[in-house]
Amino acid sequence: MYNVLLVEDDSTLRFIYSKMKTWTECGFQIKKQAANGKDALEILQKESFDLIFTDIRMPFVDGIEMLRKLSEQNSTIPVIFASSYDEFEYARQGLILGAFDYLLKPVKEKKLAEVLERLKAYLEEKESTVKIEQAVSDVFSQIGICVESSTFIYQTAVYFSQHYGEVFTADDIAEAHGYSKDYFGKIFKKHFGLTFHEVYSRIKISYAVNLLRTGNYKAYEISDILGYSSVDYFTKVFKEITGETPSRFKAKLEIN
Repeated sequence: MYNVLLVEDDSTLRFIYSKMKTWTECGFQIKKQAANGKDALEILQKESFDLIFTDIRMPFVDGIEMLRKLSEQNSTIPVIFASSYDEFEYARQGLILGAFDYLLKPVKEKKLAEVLERLKAYLEEKESTVKIEQAVSDVFSQIGICVESSTFIYQTAVYFSQHYGEVFTADDIAEAHGYSKDYFGKIFKKHFGLTFHEVYSRIKISYAVNLLRTGNYKAYEISDILGYSSVDYFTKVFKEITGETPSRFKAKLEIN
């Protein structure tokens, strides 16, 4: 379940929102409630949430000011506004500040469900991206490279995260970051101490090793996941890097 912070100064509306079945049906739950933006900001200093569902006009700190303060804090929590027809200009300001969406009052469960389903898809994609980036970061560290050591290495790691299941070349990364082919090759060797092909192969095979260790994948499945043209070619590269075939490596894991 994704946790929601409900912010609304009208206690009757807070009660109505809290009783809507749409939240749980879409995978969300109202974890906490606040009567205004000021109280909400205090809660957010102590607890984390996956969504802020808030009214726009409230005493002390309204929804727009709350979102502005969150933006200044580099918060990435999605915000959905509930606004009246005469508050469209406020809602527009919210969207400019980065609000995920807004709903007109009175909020209908059908409309709420549509927005929550889109938000759920966004959150799931974000979680998947974070997991892949962490996995790639771990793989880089396994071959002795810290992704935070330079902007160039970080950019390269992000590219690997976004394209780890594809076949790509040094030219592709160079073009993506606005480098010439020759310049990219030089600074790559300077930062990594290895050629692109060496790093590319080691990272892919290190990731393959991690997948094999889970015990959930066969060699041909990993070959597909990592974008190799065939399982035979994957096996060849795997053996060049590790000294063993994937099947032999997996067999040793099972024995141990």
